[in-house]
Amino acid sequence: MNNLISKPETANQITRNVLRLANFQTGCVAYRVNNVGVWDQAKGIHRKGNTEKGLPDVIMIYRGRFIAIEVKAGRDKLSDDQKKRQFEIERAGGIYFECRSTDGFIQFLEAIKKQTI
Repeated sequence: MNNLISKPETANQITRNVLRLANFQTGCVAYRVNNVGVWDQAKGIHRKGNTEKGLPDVIMIYRGRFIAIEVKAGRDKLSDDQKKRQFEIERAGGIYFECRSTDGFIQFLEAIKKQTI
């Protein structure tokens, strides 16, 4: 008899699900923020990204509310730069959400819909 053990979600899986779920909502739009560098094949080098350090993985607007979503999987933690962005976003009246699973995002989204956050 085989035990069914599901693998934990990866950050990429969570991010894809967040984008799909968010963009399916009426009055909502969400975008992936690509913070990583790229491999420059022509020069044979890795080029650093040119965005601010610590920007969230997803930016979402839900019925006029700015929401920053930082996706983390496993034991990954917020960096100091990410904590700084969280402080700035919340100070400006935005919402910052550290998302660790698709189910967690669904619960967050339901709370936002009910205006309880």
